[in-house]
Amino acid sequence: MSDLERRAVKGVFWTVIQSLGGRGLSLAVFVVLARLLTPADFGLVAMAGVFIALLEVLVRQGFSAAITQREDLEPAHESTAFWSNIILSALMGAVLWASAGWVAKLYDAPDLAPVVRWLSAILPLRALVAVPVGLLQRRLEFRLLAVRSIFGAFVGGVAGVVAAVAGWGVYALVVQQLLGGLAEVLAVWGAAAWWPRLTFSMRHLRDLLGFSLHLVGASLLDFLNRRSDDFLIGVFLGGVALGYYAVAYRVLTVMTQVMAKTGTVVAFSAFSRLQGQPDRMREAFYRSTQAASVVATPVFIGVSVVAPTAVPLIFGEQFTESGVVLRVLALIGVVHAISYYNFAVYVGIGRPDIRLKLLTVHTTVNVVAFFIAVRWGIVALAAAYVIRAYVLIPLDLFALRRLIDVSPRRYFTNFAPAALSSALMVVAIVIVQRFSLSPGPELFLSIAVGSAVYAAGMYLLAPALVRELWSQVTLMLSRQTT
Repeated sequence: MSDLERRAVKGVFWTVIQSLGGRGLSLAVFVVLARLLTPADFGLVAMAGVFIALLEVLVRQGFSAAITQREDLEPAHESTAFWSNIILSALMGAVLWASAGWVAKLYDAPDLAPVVRWLSAILPLRALVAVPVGLLQRRLEFRLLAVRSIFGAFVGGVAGVVAAVAGWGVYALVVQQLLGGLAEVLAVWGAAAWWPRLTFSMRHLRDLLGFSLHLVGASLLDFLNRRSDDFLIGVFLGGVALGYYAVAYRVLTVMTQVMAKTGTVVAFSAFSRLQGQPDRMREAFYRSTQAASVVATPVFIGVSVVAPTAVPLIFGEQFTESGVVLRVLALIGVVHAISYYNFAVYVGIGRPDIRLKLLTVHTTVNVVAFFIAVRWGIVALAAAYVIRAYVLIPLDLFALRRLIDVSPRRYFTNFAPAALSSALMVVAIVIVQRFSLSPGPELFLSIAVGSAVYAAGMYLLAPALVRELWSQVTLMLSRQTT
């Protein structure tokens, strides 16, 4: 095993820890806050989040990925990227603060203005960590990134719960984000052991922009792709409906970050080192996406089946409608789990322009579908989101075939064992649900029986794959103890 492969194995391990620890802790806190707050509270923060996410794309400018990917990185690149982020974040934060009243009028939600003003402080916090995170990813130091994520989730979570118990309402969510972001800044700077120089170079800025502008464009399109639904729901259906949708989407997001993004950050760093070696990259891509399908397919499909029972049980009866939305939204997680590796290939080989072109198509179709579907409610809008993802799979596959000669037959065949085993799992869960048990026992038994049936199906259909993946897991764990 090469040094890059060993470091990638360790990277996967610590990215898993980061996902399960940081995201898992975040989800646990979210469950507690959902029982203490109302759908309207979550709706207000989701409304503000649309504009925060938009400006955050401009603040980050893709410099973090550019620093990770660049082969000949100089100190002037690092410092120039840092000061560019700081200056732009201060300007964007000021613009958002001044525009808070206009944002509140747009949504016809007077209580939104102060929430937007407080959350504008998130932008400088995000700018402070962009370059250090890029350097840590470049060095494949994912253990330190995992510590940062867990620490931020813990501090923000504790602060948010305390504020909710104290009766702060929607501002408990504001406190959670601000203090969690501040904690991440402290953790990242302590881990990166890096300090910017008081220099700014236009030449080095142009070097970075040559790569990052494509990522900024892609990120803006991705923003429209993923946040236009929030905007349209907030404007046309109101804060309560957006609160229901936001809770379901938050569950999907955490699951995606844990399941789909676990290996893709590492894959991006590793693929960047395989530039000029398309055969090795293609095989790595096949193995990565197949492993992702084995883990993610049963989880997302299973959540879709049990969501109407699980969401009210976990989050409270006030979020029953969120369970119906999650039943639909969870189906897109299977696509996300695999397609994130597409992004790792595009950026890893230095072709972010390909992602930009593909996102243009995805975003256009998505926004049009959202605009049409929103009149029928949040479940119809979620369905439009899922259908678009599956319909456009061939487009992404065409790009991969042009870049690294991916075989469509090999690509889809890799997913067959997980898909068939998941189908058996669904049948088993539906049978359990026929027993008409109370919600708690039904959920527990569904998970237990479904997991057992899926594991048995995988072992019968693809025993060699199961043994290979198990050996990789044990190897990864053993290397952390040596």
